[in-house]
Amino acid sequence: MILGRIIGKVTTKEFTFKVENKAEKFEYVQILHDNKYILAQIVEIEKDIEKEIAICNVIGFRDEDNILKTLKTPFAPGYEVLKADEKFIKQILNLTKTENSAFIGKLSYYNIDVFLDLNKLLNKHISVLAKSGSGKSFCASVIIEELIEKNIPVLIIDPHGEYNALKYPSSSKDKLEKFGLKPKGYLKNIQEYSPDISINSECKPLKLSAVNISTSELMHLLPAKLNNQQKGVLYAALKNMDSIDFNSLIYFLESQESNVKYTLISIIEYLKKLNLFSEEFTSLNELIVPGKCTIINLKGIDQEIQEVVVYKLAKDLFTERKKGNIPPFFLVLEESHNFIPERSFSEAKSSPILRQIFAEGRKFGLGCCLISQRPSRVDKSALSQITTQIILKITNPNDIRAVSNSVEGITLETEKEIKNIPIGTALVAGVVDLPLFVNIRPKKTRHGGESISLLDSVRHIPIEKDSENFDEDVKDSEILPVIKQKNSVQDLKLMDESIKTIKSVLIPCAYLTCIIDKEETHLLVNLNTGEMINDFEKGKGKKVDFSLPQLSPTQNKIFKTALDLKEFSAAELFSRSGVQFSEIYDIINILINKGLFIKENSAFKLSQKFNLNFKDFSCYEKVDYNKVNSDLKLEKKLNQNDVRNFFSSFVIVKNFRECYLQTYEIKNK
Repeated sequence: MILGRIIGKVTTKEFTFKVENKAEKFEYVQILHDNKYILAQIVEIEKDIEKEIAICNVIGFRDEDNILKTLKTPFAPGYEVLKADEKFIKQILNLTKTENSAFIGKLSYYNIDVFLDLNKLLNKHISVLAKSGSGKSFCASVIIEELIEKNIPVLIIDPHGEYNALKYPSSSKDKLEKFGLKPKGYLKNIQEYSPDISINSECKPLKLSAVNISTSELMHLLPAKLNNQQKGVLYAALKNMDSIDFNSLIYFLESQESNVKYTLISIIEYLKKLNLFSEEFTSLNELIVPGKCTIINLKGIDQEIQEVVVYKLAKDLFTERKKGNIPPFFLVLEESHNFIPERSFSEAKSSPILRQIFAEGRKFGLGCCLISQRPSRVDKSALSQITTQIILKITNPNDIRAVSNSVEGITLETEKEIKNIPIGTALVAGVVDLPLFVNIRPKKTRHGGESISLLDSVRHIPIEKDSENFDEDVKDSEILPVIKQKNSVQDLKLMDESIKTIKSVLIPCAYLTCIIDKEETHLLVNLNTGEMINDFEKGKGKKVDFSLPQLSPTQNKIFKTALDLKEFSAAELFSRSGVQFSEIYDIINILINKGLFIKENSAFKLSQKFNLNFKDFSCYEKVDYNKVNSDLKLEKKLNQNDVRNFFSSFVIVKNFRECYLQTYEIKNK
């Protein structure tokens, strides 16, 4: 269709035409020139009383080697300007699907799929930049879904706990169908870690390596700047140590004569108490696994500690990747302005290693995704290393300037349009030789980046009362403290068409936070059946008798000693408990009769009731207040005090709360 004819001054880069049919801004047009069609794009439309003028930028044509070429001679005035054919647009922009491409959306105003080259992502870097609430996390999740599908290992630094929604399928089936997609969750592909599982209880504990920390690394990790005298004392202590660990370092510092040692000891003890470092650290090969996406959930963690975690992880991973000890992987860095800020604003502990990764990572198959709502506060050297930029709506003038300086091929008209980009659309640069406006596809997974509605969160939460009346407190409430299932009823029906009916059942539970082997561990007890739960989908586990017999102080002392030993002789109980030897056998016999001990030949052991490995029942699920529609709420049959007292006999119980576990009863057709 003819849209108009070229008028006025024409160059090899731009031209104008008088609009004769309907034309829209950013629409593609084609012009016949020297026996071949040339692609151009309308970048602005001007209108007065007499005429409507479209201003266009020339894109070019593909030669025999499929290289994009620009014009050597300008169009002649009077040339016809045609509406570009979608097939021609696809050919010139080189928007073709390959084996290693990732589908991110459709070209704005056209039904043309847009793909990212995954080889380019791994060998170079990508950024997702936008103001808050414009869809950064959503867009990044689309890319992560594509990476998981290609079995590429992904590590996400997640300061706000948004990305665990990748585990669950989306409920937007209709939106996905328009893009030829179906809802899908990646529960089996996602593993989640956190340095503080008391805040992020659904995560596995993340422990960083404390083995062979170098002197310079330790100095960098310290949460305070040292003067020259303090540095001298610290180096003097470190040079006498074969390997560095915090306990040994404190011991060496205590032996120093200088008074500055007290400040150093205080700093080292602070670092030790963060409980981040351990000789039994999380293996890097556990974090970087083909087909797995590892989320480092830093929600609720102090910024200073977040920086330490990111620094140590990034440094160790980069070192091992250079050695070839872990596979190539993709690092997603959310809120990157906090971890690699522009030097004029601040310097984070993680800045130096991240600058090195952005500069050198591509040589070793370490690709990065830099995500930020403040591009002007991100390190300029890192931004300059990025090949593919995805830009959503930005309104801050400084941020727009930072973006335009880092994007190649951006025109003045496109730069002006950044602040007007609608939600769901992105300016994608680096896919082809010029920036494209792309409608980002819907996520196959659930979205986890929405802001919390304060009113909705508190409107129906029951007022706290005596926990003895827990059932009555929540009976008529719309929001309950509950551990929800990974998939909703709607999700299950989407995944399995053979399902006839699904009933939602709420099981009353006790959720305990305990210290076991010096580590914080969560346990879940079914208050209806008395089971310690390890099957969280069905609410099933090991049946336990939570009743404890009445014991005298001396009997209780012997019993507590036996709990640490599991199997023992009378002589061992005597030496450890301090009870008179003449009383030992009488007390042992009493405890055998009460069902606490079992005799085996000349030795004794705890009865099966107390010989439990609580870590086998570790719970990584999270209790949260949620609206739940249930078909059945089971009765609580156990006394909460009996449960609390039982566990207090074995471990330190830091916290005890009641909640519900949501389960499903499913009948097939």
